[in-house]
Amino acid sequence: MRMRILPCSAALSLVAISAAWSQQPIVLQADSALQTSATIYSNAAIVRQQFQLPLEKGENLVSIERLPEFIAPNSLVLRPRSGGVSVTLVSFEPTVTSSIDILQAYAGRTVTLRQRSGVIEGQLLTPPTSIVGGTEPCYNGAILRTRTGELLLSPCGELVLPPPSPPVTIAPRIRTVLSAQSASPKPLELLYQCDGLQWQATYSATLIDNRSLELVGYINVSNTTRTTFRCNPLQLVAGSVNIQRSSQRYKTGTAELRMASASTDAELPTQETLDEYHLYSIPSGATILPNSVTTLLLGGPVTLSYNQRLVVRGRYYYGGYGHDDQESQVPVATVVEFSNAGSEPLPAGSVRVWQQDRQGVLQFLGEDNIAHTPSNEKVTLTIGESFDVKASRREIDYKRLAERAAQYTVEYTIRNRKNSPAQVSVLESFAGDWEITASTLPYTKRSARQVEFVVSAAAGQVVTLRYTVQHRW
Repeated sequence: MRMRILPCSAALSLVAISAAWSQQPIVLQADSALQTSATIYSNAAIVRQQFQLPLEKGENLVSIERLPEFIAPNSLVLRPRSGGVSVTLVSFEPTVTSSIDILQAYAGRTVTLRQRSGVIEGQLLTPPTSIVGGTEPCYNGAILRTRTGELLLSPCGELVLPPPSPPVTIAPRIRTVLSAQSASPKPLELLYQCDGLQWQATYSATLIDNRSLELVGYINVSNTTRTTFRCNPLQLVAGSVNIQRSSQRYKTGTAELRMASASTDAELPTQETLDEYHLYSIPSGATILPNSVTTLLLGGPVTLSYNQRLVVRGRYYYGGYGHDDQESQVPVATVVEFSNAGSEPLPAGSVRVWQQDRQGVLQFLGEDNIAHTPSNEKVTLTIGESFDVKASRREIDYKRLAERAAQYTVEYTIRNRKNSPAQVSVLESFAGDWEITASTLPYTKRSARQVEFVVSAAAGQVVTLRYTVQHRW
C-alpha cells in the first residue's frame, strides 16, 4: 500500500481549515443583507446579496443563515469584493423538510419507542422509508435493535428522539471558511439561483367602443419562499430562457400565496434588449413579501385598435377518419384581435378583457393567454362563446371514390338569435390532397390545410352553408 505525503503547506492549510471549522462562526442573516438585488425569470431568479464581515486575520468561519427555500445548490457563488480575502471552503446545509429527513440523521443512534404496551429503547439501525399515520404510526422499512438484541421490523408507536447534534436546520444555510490577510471589515457577495421567485405578465384590456381598447400591463412576482426580498435594483427578464433544472431542490413545504399590496403609481420600468430577450428594470426596486404575489405596473395605458369576430372551428379530416353523419352543435367562439403596433413588446401572460355596462360598471368578458409578442405583431384572444349565435354541423353525403379517396358534403347551419347582424368565420381543416368542388358561399384558402367561409346572418336569420370536397390521402 502506497502512502502519499502531503506538502507541508497543504497539510498546514488543512489543519487551519479544521481549526476554523471548530471555532465560533460569524453569523449573518440572509434576509438582513446590506443590499439585495434580483433578476427574475419566468421560472426562477438569480439573487445577489451583499454583506460586510468583521474578519480576523487568518481563517474565519462564517455562517450565512435563513437562506430561502428552493435554492439550486450548484448555483451558489461566494465572491469576496476586496483583496486580501479568499474562500477556502464552502458547505451548503439544506433544511430538514420532513420526519423522514430527521430520522435519516438518527441512523445508528439510540431512540425510544412508546407503544400502548410499554416503552422500548434501542438503536435505530435503518431509518424508515415511509411513515403510515394512525393512532400508532408505523415506520415502514425501519429496523430497531432493542437492548436485549431483538430486531423490530417496521415498528409502530411514537418515536422519541434525543436532542439532535448538530441542531436541526430550519432553513438552508451556508458555512464557509474565509482566509483574511488582515483583520478588518470585508465585503462579500453571495449569488444563487432561487426557484421560489418567478414572474409573469398580466394585462387588462378594456373595450372602449367597437373599434378601440385600452391596454394596461402588470408584473406579477410570486414568492413561494418564507423569505422577504428587499430588492434594489429589481430586474425581470422576458423570454424563453433555458434554465437547467438540478436534480434536487431544497424547500420546506408548499406555500399558500397571498396577494401583496399592488403598486401601480410608481415609475414604469425601463426596457432594454438583452441578447435575445427583453430586460425590465424597476427604478425604485421593490419589497417582495414571503408567500405572496406582488403586483407592479408594467406599462400603459395605451389605446389600440381591435376587431371582434365570431369563429367556428370545424372538424379536422385525416384520411378516411373523422366522418360523422350525426348533427352536432359546434361552439361559436368570441375572438378579439389587435396589433400592438407602435407599443412596447408584450411578455407572455394572461389578458383579461373588460367592458362597461350601461351604468358604467366594468364587467369581465373573458381571458386568454398570449405568448411573448414583439412590437407590431398580431394578438388573438379567445375569450368565450356566443350566447345568441349558434352553429350546428352535419355530414349529409359521403361517397368512397377509391381505396384512398372520398367525396363528402358538409352542411353548417348558423342561427343568429340576436337583434343585430352577426358575421361568423367557419374554419375547416383537411389533411392529404383535397379540393372543394362546390360551395354555397365563397371561401378563402388560409393555408395548405385550412379554408375559411364567412357567413353573414341578419338579426334573427338562419343561414345554411354547404360545401362538397374531394379528399385523397
